[in-house]
Amino acid sequence: MQDISVIRSYNDVMNSYSDIVAVETEISGYRRTCVQVSIRFDRKQIAWRDSLQWNNNFTRSLSEDCIKSLEKLLPLARVLEWETSYETNDELRITKATPTCGLPEQWLVRVIFKDGSVWQSNGRTIFPPQWREFREFIETASRTPFRLR
Repeated sequence: MQDISVIRSYNDVMNSYSDIVAVETEISGYRRTCVQVSIRFDRKQIAWRDSLQWNNNFTRSLSEDCIKSLEKLLPLARVLEWETSYETNDELRITKATPTCGLPEQWLVRVIFKDGSVWQSNGRTIFPPQWREFREFIETASRTPFRLR
């Protein structure tokens, strides 16, 4: 993942989906695995890194049709409207009744813009309401389930 030089504020990122050049994300769990995904719109490329099943790591190009599809899916996840941290909001916390198969304990989403600025959101066992839409975005690009084993 890229070093953070500038973190954009909420007001700076509103309606800036067309300015996004990359989306990087990471999910991890205690004594489990870590999955990192980097989607580069500017390079039309995706990189997948899995610490548990490293033989499944890949970097591949994305077709123009796939890029267009991803550009439509990302705003549906409303990523730029997420809080910067999901660690204290009890209403979104996973309960014992919540199926947790494949849900990470920690996650990070980083959005990089054309001007080099970065917006970031993260959480620990708490997820934004649009997490499923974000997973669909990642899974469309990677053609791989975005969850921990």
